[in-house]
Amino acid sequence: MRRLHEEIREIRVPSEVLARWALETPVAAQEATGAALAFLVHAEHAATTLLPVPTLLRSEQAILDPDGFLRHPRGAVEHFRQRADRAIAWMDLFIFFRERFPAAAQRQPPEALYNIAQLLGSHGDDLEAAADLLVRECAMAEVEEVLARTLTYPPLQALMQSLREHDAQRSAEARRLAASVLGDLSGASLWKVRTRLVTTATRALLASKPLLDELERGGFKIDRTRAARGFARRMEEALSELPGAPVLQSILRQLGGSVDGDASRQSP
Repeated sequence: MRRLHEEIREIRVPSEVLARWALETPVAAQEATGAALAFLVHAEHAATTLLPVPTLLRSEQAILDPDGFLRHPRGAVEHFRQRADRAIAWMDLFIFFRERFPAAAQRQPPEALYNIAQLLGSHGDDLEAAADLLVRECAMAEVEEVLARTLTYPPLQALMQSLREHDAQRSAEARRLAASVLGDLSGASLWKVRTRLVTTATRALLASKPLLDELERGGFKIDRTRAARGFARRMEEALSELPGAPVLQSILRQLGGSVDGDASRQSP
């Protein structure tokens, strides 16, 4: 069975396709593409820390197979490997863009573009990290959906297409592993996780705004209302799988109010 990194590294885009893109794409749109790649590099690198793999390795029990050997579950390790492969793939693509399009890459986007990476890299304990992982799966999936609909840079489109073939399984595994870290939510742990989810989800919405600003600066039209609603829908699906889901559902009401209000302020 081929691993993700093997498929990613086989992605090739003909030079004439890149040349056509460079000729047909305005400078501002090329700069927005560079900003999007920088955003993804920082966000994906930060996301590699969200799943507390060492904790899972210590807590998971080995299983005795029919041959009498102990088999230790490797789901957490494989998930970490996929996270690392994704981060490296975006780093390679970022380097490739800077080497091929130095003029567009010269513009430095605002530091606020990396707020979501700082958000995903900041957590106090394993419970907070697992809650942030759930939010990451929803927020970044919606961001990638926006980029796939908006940007025309051929290598980015090719990489996203390759990653999408694995995303459903990877995301489901991420939610399963995060749930195993969160455990049986009740009492203090339930309210701690609930608070963390509300806080991180709200901050993730705000932290994605600088990227959308960069895309609009590049001349792309962004439907912010659609993106916000997509994020809320993904959050609802993720939370419905957790213990204590009825209590957690109030998060969606809070996010829904924020989303509607934010959308109404930003809609033309």
